Amino acid sequence: MKLRYLILLVNISLCAIILYCTLQLKSLEYHADYLPMVNDRYMSVQQGLTKGVSAATLMSDYDCTILPVSSPDYTSVLYESIDDGDIILDYIQDDRLLGKIIFERNNDSFRNLKDQILRICFVTIGILLLVIDFTILMIYLQILRPFRRLKNFATNLSIGNLDIPLSMQKDNYFGAFTESFDILREELKKARESEYQANRSKKELVASLSHDIKTPVATINALCEILEIKLQSDENIEKIKTIHQKSNMIDHLISNMFHATLSELQILKVTPIEEPSTVLTDILHDMEQIYPIRVQNELPECLILCDKLRLTQVIDNLLTNSAKYAKTPIHISYQETKDHLLLEVRDFGTTVEDLDLPLVCEKFYRGGNAVAQSGSGLGLYLSKQFMEGMGGELRCEKDHGFVVHLALQKA
Repeated sequence: MKLRYLILLVNISLCAIILYCTLQLKSLEYHADYLPMVNDRYMSVQQGLTKGVSAATLMSDYDCTILPVSSPDYTSVLYESIDDGDIILDYIQDDRLLGKIIFERNNDSFRNLKDQILRICFVTIGILLLVIDFTILMIYLQILRPFRRLKNFATNLSIGNLDIPLSMQKDNYFGAFTESFDILREELKKARESEYQANRSKKELVASLSHDIKTPVATINALCEILEIKLQSDENIEKIKTIHQKSNMIDHLISNMFHATLSELQILKVTPIEEPSTVLTDILHDMEQIYPIRVQNELPECLILCDKLRLTQVIDNLLTNSAKYAKTPIHISYQETKDHLLLEVRDFGTTVEDLDLPLVCEKFYRGGNAVAQSGSGLGLYLSKQFMEGMGGELRCEKDHGFVVHLALQKA
């Protein structure tokens, strides 16, 4: 129902109520005593008394009270009638006052009048309440409920939920808006799908290029190793080592970029399985030849959930960062809890700034102490992703150096 029709209906209903009340009140009559009629009844009573008709018969026939002067209650009854406002007439015979003839006032008429007014008031209030309730219901159905639907729809749009359509009611006051908003939802959904496909295509291109670049880099590394063996000149060997070092750096950066892209494409899988905790000893044993590692305590023997390949990448990233930025011995310690095996990797180099610490695990973020060093800012980001994929946790803190805590879930 349109709003203007609702307003018109309310006005018509109120006018009908006012008209009903006016007609009912005008029809009310107060039946007061008619003096000529009372006078006729008085004359009839007097004639009846003159003819010897009994007083009881006359009082019954003419609805009156005959009060003789000789009655012992004459004075009290007379005053009572005066207080009630009754009509009191003299009963005279042969010029002598023999008593009083009393006609009661018509008090029932006034009482009936009040009852009728009350009934009119109750009926009017009842109808008015029905009209108000109906109006409120229609306002809710036609305005408030559609507005609430639009509000919920806008909330879904704001959080990116574009799959819930907005039900349309074209005869509703918000019908046109409803259709327009739903068209907007469909267009936004199409735009988001197009953006998703475009971003996925770019990421796939980056992943493909990263993978293709690794092949010539691997060839350069292999040739450098051969030349280092065959060349005799120290100067040439140093140059080849520099090329080899830069080539390794390029290979490391490309690997990080490749892994980050695969992670965003949800292709980089982490498959945790039950492994003995001694897998950490095997991983660190291979890296002791490259990094200055010092193990502080014995490794607790237990079963852990991990992906050995991803865990190796995590530890390699941490040790590489320490060797690159700190250039100090790297202390590794273990601790066993009820649910986790904790691994702490600590160096004693120039620590990160307080403002950088919450962001070091963000993608492409590099702290102030890394300005002079090469890197892509993906190492800690990927390490954290790998740890969470294994059901564990990676946490960084400052404590006279840079400390990384790894929590591996026990099987």
